[in-house]
Amino acid sequence: MYKKRIFLILLIIFASNFIEAQQVLENIDKKTYELFQNKMYKKVIYVGEKAIKEGTDYFYLRSRIAISYFELKNYRLAIYHFEKAMKFNSDDPTTLEYLYYAYILSGRNGDANLLTTKFPDYLKEKINYKRKYLNSVYLEGGPSLSNNVSKNGGLDIDGDTSLYGESDLNDKMIYFHFGLKHDLFPFLSIYHGFSNLNISKRKTIMNSNQDTAFNYTVKQMEYYINADFQLSKGLKFTPAFHFISVKADLTNASFDTINLKYIYQNSSLNLNNYVVSLGLTKEFKRISANIFATYSNLNNSKQFQLGLSGTYFPFGNLDLYSNTTLALLNTKAKVVTPGSGGNREFRFIFDQMIGAKIISDLWLEASVSVGNLANYNEKNAFIVYNIADKIKFKSGISAIYSLNNNFELSLRYQFLSRESSYINYTDSKSQQEILTNYQNNTIIGGIKWKL
Repeated sequence: MYKKRIFLILLIIFASNFIEAQQVLENIDKKTYELFQNKMYKKVIYVGEKAIKEGTDYFYLRSRIAISYFELKNYRLAIYHFEKAMKFNSDDPTTLEYLYYAYILSGRNGDANLLTTKFPDYLKEKINYKRKYLNSVYLEGGPSLSNNVSKNGGLDIDGDTSLYGESDLNDKMIYFHFGLKHDLFPFLSIYHGFSNLNISKRKTIMNSNQDTAFNYTVKQMEYYINADFQLSKGLKFTPAFHFISVKADLTNASFDTINLKYIYQNSSLNLNNYVVSLGLTKEFKRISANIFATYSNLNNSKQFQLGLSGTYFPFGNLDLYSNTTLALLNTKAKVVTPGSGGNREFRFIFDQMIGAKIISDLWLEASVSVGNLANYNEKNAFIVYNIADKIKFKSGISAIYSLNNNFELSLRYQFLSRESSYINYTDSKSQQEILTNYQNNTIIGGIKWKL
């Protein structure tokens, strides 16, 4: 008899809690539905997220919150709630379609392509989705102007002794790049392209206050390829490879001890440089986090790079974003100092970028980098600073304009503060290196054709 009473009491309590829970669920469902129908999206989010914190969670609640965020253009938080909604119903076509566009509008194209593997055929037709072997064509190029020759070309490089001085100055550069992007599978796309960089240089040799100058050109032919592997939802692996062929015809001086004068001989420079890069990107609500490592062989020296990068989207969209990158570069030291631990040096490079949508279809980005960028690479090894001169400071501003659905235009300006040097002899056996400074102003225009 006693056990029956206990069972009856527990049954009543369970039934009471179940009825109360059903009433709470019905009240939340009714309230969020009415608010949603009246397009009161902020209130839908407030009531819905409060209910989730208190233990109520189901498909339509998540879906209403997600669509509300979507309508408020907070696409990254919309993604979070759409993905939660799919745990209740992974086949709902409305959720799939909304989530696809939320990925696209957040710049997460890899996630969007992977999601289409769950689409029925009629939904692919509705959004006009077609995997394109040739996704887009990209062209960019422009000059980099230098004041190195005008500022440092007239220096008295053989010094007070007038024995011997030698300088090798970088002048203007002309750059061109042509690239293609291919969608091979829903989980894999690749980008590859060819670049050409011509660097005008002037080598000056001076002795007895008499100088001889040689103008020549360093030619770089480059091939770059990277791959985007969408490993899973919100997780991407990006390997890359950059090959650089450097060629130039040089003139070197040697002293003729018999005739007591300098003679000049021609020689060739042939370098094959390369960079291998690996990156892993994880998406969070408002942050895209990236860890990367690169190995390179530049200028007959090996480098290893390790870094962290994070992009923050305060409004959950591409209207405002900032990227912070911190990298550690391990490379061969130019000068070995006592107690340095060998011929390796470690450098920290800090880069900060902020971008914003200024008006419809126009974005501006501003960036600054601090640290010695010689033999450094960035943007998944797309940009390689293999010119030997030290880069002490870098800043820039970019404009990106979406002309229409098929064409995107860009214009980038970059300022570089560089450090070069020349040598002179203080006596017949001793030489010294004298540091000089100069600046580069670079303008690069680009056009992307989306097929």
